[in-house]
Amino acid sequence: MKYKSIIVLFIIYFLFCLTFSPVINSRTINSKNLINNIKEDSILSINTLGTLSSPYDYGWKVGKKFGVQYKIIDIITRYTKNINVKRQDIEGKITFMENNYPYFLEELKGLSASTNIKLERLIYLKSFLHSLGGCCTTMLATGPATKNNETFLINNIDNGMDTLIKALRVPLNFLFVSRLFFIKDVSYSEFDYKYIYRGMPILWEFPIMNEKGLSYGANGIMAAKNKSRYIDIGPGIDMDMLRRLTMFTCKNVTEVANLYRSLERMSTLSKGGTQISDSTSWCDTEGGILNIEESHNYIITVFGNSTDITNSSEGILWHTSHHIWLDPNLTGSAYPWEYPSSGLRAKRAQEILEKNYGNITLNVCKQMARDHGGGYNPNRKDSADICRHPDKKKIIVTAYSFIINPKEFTIYQTHRSPCKGIFWKYDLSKKLKN
Repeated sequence: MKYKSIIVLFIIYFLFCLTFSPVINSRTINSKNLINNIKEDSILSINTLGTLSSPYDYGWKVGKKFGVQYKIIDIITRYTKNINVKRQDIEGKITFMENNYPYFLEELKGLSASTNIKLERLIYLKSFLHSLGGCCTTMLATGPATKNNETFLINNIDNGMDTLIKALRVPLNFLFVSRLFFIKDVSYSEFDYKYIYRGMPILWEFPIMNEKGLSYGANGIMAAKNKSRYIDIGPGIDMDMLRRLTMFTCKNVTEVANLYRSLERMSTLSKGGTQISDSTSWCDTEGGILNIEESHNYIITVFGNSTDITNSSEGILWHTSHHIWLDPNLTGSAYPWEYPSSGLRAKRAQEILEKNYGNITLNVCKQMARDHGGGYNPNRKDSADICRHPDKKKIIVTAYSFIINPKEFTIYQTHRSPCKGIFWKYDLSKKLKN
């Protein structure tokens, strides 16, 4: 990238941050209360778009409320290196949605109409934003693994910062993902559902929990570094549509597993060919926990009692940035030694889950999210810890962390690295159960 382009990008960065600031401030608790009353019972910040009459209406209202922000994202991407999305890929996605999931296409059409951004461009932006996915860590515990028969999902969200395009996720996480929640409450035609998510409506949605208490977490999966290895990619429903479809059709992890297995799933290379489809983690109010590894042709659903697969105690699961349960030779996932921080994090996650087995509480979950006892050096913070920090090997950091307790309809979330941040408690029950 030329010097002038870098300067322009940082100017746009600055404008982007300024533009989003009033959006955040106008929909959060009074800032003085947050500063002077640092407790774990702070009120949830929710943005709602009012009554929605159709998917098109949802897209239209999103565009009217956040049109400026979407246009800034559009401008930013013109000054960054384009991801490998061909015109025929975009046209293929439009045809796929039209034939299979027209309500998702209608949302995009409504957004296009209210922002004056072409439909094809919005689909490109959607692909661009999802290409920024991080390589994260998830841990789950339920039933006998916990002290009080609770269920927990821990997700540490990591940010790479070794390139400008990766660094773009830093302000996105800070301003739009870790600090602002949305509730989607829909009751029209065949749809009647409610769920809470973070991110950017329509283009970059990350579900948290639906009205049934079904909750979600994820890890990015690194692709094989050896370019001669087979990568199992192919067309189907993309990750964004699939997780949103799951949120408004499923109530427990069994239904999630059945849905994923029943559909043809899209798997693609992103981030310059370095990452393939996510691994997703789920938990529910019935005490169920689930991890799903998948590619286009292969899928495995691992539950809390799948001890024959995990070779661990019942009621715990974990995941990092490579396929642990599926054969990487079939899917094209990196081997743990190709991406050593992933292998080290997976080993440490299992270790601390087993170490605390039978005594896992919310406070223990917080300590596990803040863990620096593994990695390259157990005596210092580094890029291979559960709570990651930049070092000579990798410029990456755990940007924020969250813990979900589905039985209590609560999420505890930091707004920075968990070792430095407070886990704020957000009670989702009033928003989801009313």
